[in-house]
Amino acid sequence: MLLVYTHKITPRVTYIFKHVCTRVMGIKVSFTSKVEDFIAHDGPKLSYTQKQLGNELHISAVDLLFEQGVMDVDIQLQDWDGVPCFFASKSSEALVPYDIFGAAFYMLSRYEEYLPHVKDALGRFPASESIAYKHHFLDRPVVDEWISRFKEAIRSSFPSDKIKELQFETQVVVDVPQAYAFRKIGFLRTVGGYGRDFINFRLKQNFIRTQVLLGLRKDPFDIFSWLVNVQKQSSSRFKVFFELGDYTEDSKNIKYSKRSFQSLIKMVGDYSCVGLLVSKKGAKSITELKEEKRRIEYITNRPLKQTRITDYKITLPTSYRNLLDQEILEDYTMGYPDTPGFRASTSTPFLFYDLDYEIQTPLMIYPFCIHVNAIIDENKHTVDSVSLTKIKNAVKNVKGVFLIAFSNSDFTNIYSKKVFRTLLTTDE
Repeated sequence: MLLVYTHKITPRVTYIFKHVCTRVMGIKVSFTSKVEDFIAHDGPKLSYTQKQLGNELHISAVDLLFEQGVMDVDIQLQDWDGVPCFFASKSSEALVPYDIFGAAFYMLSRYEEYLPHVKDALGRFPASESIAYKHHFLDRPVVDEWISRFKEAIRSSFPSDKIKELQFETQVVVDVPQAYAFRKIGFLRTVGGYGRDFINFRLKQNFIRTQVLLGLRKDPFDIFSWLVNVQKQSSSRFKVFFELGDYTEDSKNIKYSKRSFQSLIKMVGDYSCVGLLVSKKGAKSITELKEEKRRIEYITNRPLKQTRITDYKITLPTSYRNLLDQEILEDYTMGYPDTPGFRASTSTPFLFYDLDYEIQTPLMIYPFCIHVNAIIDENKHTVDSVSLTKIKNAVKNVKGVFLIAFSNSDFTNIYSKKVFRTLLTTDE
């Protein structure tokens, strides 16, 4: 057990130390604010305060973990032997010359998303507003890299301590906002589709629609049998998220009560993990979210564990509080849909910390680092394999989770399937 001395034990301190030491490194940690108890302790110990007490492992603390609320924070990026970091110690000779706990808390709590910022057209926090983008480390899981440096310090200071060994893994998530492009959508929607495409001179689209409806061609969004066959050959279970909101201009999936749609969800759930893709209405209203949760639990006959929010519109802390209100404990929305990289600067799952209430919650956030659309240029018929390889290798180096996102509609192009199969064949 690692004993941590700090002059003030706060929820922020306990949250980030338990994430780094216990959940990631496998080391139990306890806290004290009494100097005499710290000095008397003869096991591994660390002081987290502004001044070192003796010869113990020491990290010079900034004020962030002892504050409450959100205020402007002075971020000055520096180079830590090749790793970007901030909150530097006054002593450059320290074994850990940065307050990695304060810096990691800043990134994992998404502190910057609570501060004033320019939103994108959909009202989201864009990658361009993040310090990771502005300081050119968006493609690196720097929090995991800081923890790796901290592991080295622990091994050097306490050689007998056992540190948990992590394993690199690839995880795939697939969104299903609309299960079929043309099939099973109803007579009025089909007629309307013909009309719109005719008016807009999309004659090829109407030709494909006719072929699909006559059974001469597979629906372009219907990738489910193929997905199940690939799943059977993979050691890791894919996570497939179905949208079950009421039909609106923004939500165009099949009516949830159709037996064929329910059978499809059950079939996929026999082989993969099925979750809920929260609709736009569900993201705004707890009442709608509760109803969508009820629907998927009725279909799968299992408690809902996992969600993703449509259009990646996370509003902190409201979005995550709504999930917690419905006892949902896993979310896979944390990431940027149009930019490869690490929104929270980590590839490791972490618990959501509510900055307004100053409390650690039981909601586990699983960050994704790439949506496949962000690395495919259909106009140029290219895949940005450089970014894909670079980010994947960055995750491998810290033995993290390489989580990549697709939508079923993405597989209408050959490039998404190519990326998909490449991921699976190179990891097994």
